[in-house]
Amino acid sequence: MIDNKYKVFSAPLQGITDNTFRTLFSRYYGGVDEYVTPFIREEHGAIRKKDINDLHNNELENVVPQILPSGAEELDRLTQIVAECGYKRIDINLGCSFPPVAAHGRGSVLFNTPEKIREILVATNNHKDITYSVKMRLGFADSRQWRDIVDIINDAPLSRVSVHARYGRQQYKGECDLAEFGDFFSACKHKVVYNGDLCTEADIERIVAQFPDIEGVMLGRGLISDMNLARKLRGEEVADKRVFANFHNELANTYKASLCGDRPFLLRMKAFWEFWETEETRKAVKKIKKASSIAKYDAAVMEYLSQAE
Repeated sequence: MIDNKYKVFSAPLQGITDNTFRTLFSRYYGGVDEYVTPFIREEHGAIRKKDINDLHNNELENVVPQILPSGAEELDRLTQIVAECGYKRIDINLGCSFPPVAAHGRGSVLFNTPEKIREILVATNNHKDITYSVKMRLGFADSRQWRDIVDIINDAPLSRVSVHARYGRQQYKGECDLAEFGDFFSACKHKVVYNGDLCTEADIERIVAQFPDIEGVMLGRGLISDMNLARKLRGEEVADKRVFANFHNELANTYKASLCGDRPFLLRMKAFWEFWETEETRKAVKKIKKASSIAKYDAAVMEYLSQAE
């Protein structure tokens, strides 16, 4: 259990932590101080309709939309759209590591052009009614590139900086670089949140012990794999298997109503099971992941839940 002075943030995961998931997770599990949405970006000169719908349908007060700008003008356009949806806080993504994003000059590849990062962060001054934060990595090509932009980060009007302690080309492979994170933390003038390989209470307690002055921890894959993780950190009662069954069923039923057809539903739900599968449940989950229709999926999940009782 960690001290309540540390905040717990839910990291954005594309295709996972949408409004439906956030709302139901908050209702059934909770323990999270702030949810950062998957990034919003322009595609072919416009923002995807589903991203706008995700913002409009949000029911939670502790949600911060994340934008993925490639430059100052795009930051201005994205900020305007997010602000029109009623939000006063925005997170800027400087950390996405996926190659298609990098190919369009967004995310962690911006570390290769520090002046572009400066341009983006200077543009935040155009929006005095918005509070900005940043999610970043330690670099793109290596974990020392933060040194080229730390003064730019320090000069920007930011509420906090969340750092995934890898560099972009690593994606999620290899070890987090705690030494470089520590150096960044010492050099950064803003509040800092740690992100990266936080899958258990012990992982988080080690980070908090090593960096006792961080503002909090941001949980991504670890929180989806163990949806009780934030509750455990708060010393709260762990939600049991019946809670998971109710959570899953409401999640699945909501997607059945909002997604058109078997394939979109199966793709969405099977993505969750990549996280929920454990050594003990692998055999049962295999049937779920092989399901070729909603009916077969429902039957496999019913079998899984009956075994889990």
